[in-house]
Amino acid sequence: MVFSLVKTFGVLVMRIVVFCLVAAVAVSTFRGSSSSTPSSITVDLPGQGTILGDYGKTSWTNQTFMRFLGIPYAESPSRELRFKHAVKKSPWRHILDATTHGRRCPVITTIRELSESELGQDLEDCLNLCVYTKNMTEQKPVMFYIYGGGFYNGSNIDHPPNYLLEKDIVLVVPNYRIGALGWLSTRSENMPGNAPVSDLYVALQWVQDYIHLFGGDPKQVTIFGQSAGTTMSGSLLFSPKTPETYFQRSIQQSGSIFSSWAFTRNPLEQAERICKAVGCSFCDNIDFLYVCLRNVAVPKILEVTEEESFGPIVNDFYGILPREPAELITQLNRSIPLMTGFTKHDGSFVLATVYDNVKAAIGNFSHITVREFAYTIISKANDNTGLADNLLLKMLFSNELLHSTDHKKALPAYFDLTNIVAMKSPVISLATRMFRKALAPVYLYSFDYEGSNTRFGYEFGNDHYPFEGGVHHSNDNIYLFSTHKLNEADTKVSKNMVQLWTSFAITGKPSLESHQEILPMSDEDGPYFHINTGVTNDYDVLKELTATIDDPENYKLDRPNIEF
Repeated sequence: MVFSLVKTFGVLVMRIVVFCLVAAVAVSTFRGSSSSTPSSITVDLPGQGTILGDYGKTSWTNQTFMRFLGIPYAESPSRELRFKHAVKKSPWRHILDATTHGRRCPVITTIRELSESELGQDLEDCLNLCVYTKNMTEQKPVMFYIYGGGFYNGSNIDHPPNYLLEKDIVLVVPNYRIGALGWLSTRSENMPGNAPVSDLYVALQWVQDYIHLFGGDPKQVTIFGQSAGTTMSGSLLFSPKTPETYFQRSIQQSGSIFSSWAFTRNPLEQAERICKAVGCSFCDNIDFLYVCLRNVAVPKILEVTEEESFGPIVNDFYGILPREPAELITQLNRSIPLMTGFTKHDGSFVLATVYDNVKAAIGNFSHITVREFAYTIISKANDNTGLADNLLLKMLFSNELLHSTDHKKALPAYFDLTNIVAMKSPVISLATRMFRKALAPVYLYSFDYEGSNTRFGYEFGNDHYPFEGGVHHSNDNIYLFSTHKLNEADTKVSKNMVQLWTSFAITGKPSLESHQEILPMSDEDGPYFHINTGVTNDYDVLKELTATIDDPENYKLDRPNIEF
């Protein structure tokens, strides 16, 4: 939390008292204490200010780590800075309390929970980051996590470090802007586009400037992200504006910059639509549009954009992504080892969304055929040639099934269809394109473990669906971040996941404590590896496109007591 300047004498006196108490705690921290673990620790950031952190414990071996939460790295992107690129945080003079998380970037679900007094605060002052470390004096590899959330949700608050800090790494988790307040653009100087990518630039520069003070090595940075975070990671990797010093490795989970959902294709039309929705005039003039939207209250702009989708844009004003990713990758000349992959049923959240939309529109699924429902899914691929439509239908469905209304029988094909369109094909495309570049090793995986927890329906519940979520999108993160209670089998998988991810960050090559070799791709079909109760190497990754249809236990995805 960043305190405002103190103007009254009484408050100033209180701040001085607090400062003295905090300073006393900091002194006792460095001089030693009667307890085995001190309660707090301070760090001076040259050119910024002093921060006060505290301590936590890892989940499995009870190691002590230091945590610094909600460190502001950029100015609040509000008022005249709304929609603009991030600006480095100005220095502060007090000791900044970094023992509690900073503000989340605003989304409608969290805004609705705020009190009237909270709504009067600067809701956009959310560009803060968290740092977790076990040793302040060494120079350990840094893992920089970029959260997902469909470009409209997510926060560093949601990613506790208690598994990853079992290993000798430093973890940094920044917030970046989401939703309309981050992504709206007219490709102009006032609303240049890709502002959230600029947030990450400033956060990565912060890592270069200060991470050595936390025991991190600024020359060994791995960016890793999941879902929308992979598009952000891909933007950083492919952008000609990204300094080569910012990171040296990349892990991209469940998604890629080649995903059909990765971009907003008509940003000016979207901005004009939202301008009209909030009641502005002259929305066809980008200067008037900017002035109006800059001053709209946060709750209002979030309310009118609940049904909008957001993401990066191509040809933004400052040229972060000046061309399509397929063109940008041809000019990539950086040796960045890559690890990327998907979950076995990574597209089941898309199946759930399509199911909800169709059910709301027609009520009874006996009114549409399997082909019609499948076309609704395929339309998300945005293939105007029809080639993908025809090939997918031929590969996954029999002609008899296509003309029927037996949606239960078609369920395995629906799963594979959503997997292919939303996740698996874009990820395989990223891996094979990077392999062809031959700049650095590429490791490809499939996460197949169905544990005791799932994120299927985590926002709105899943009891009404006629199918299970399977190895659902983002289930892999359950084993990297300590968000769920794990049983013994889950914990074994989690330990393997943490070992694979951190070893890649440390050496550029994933490894296991058993010394089992994990193979990089040697051609466009593989090898790749499966993460399940154990880790196994495999070949011919294209067979993952029909993993559900080919699974003899796919009947477990059906909920027989709920009609489709």
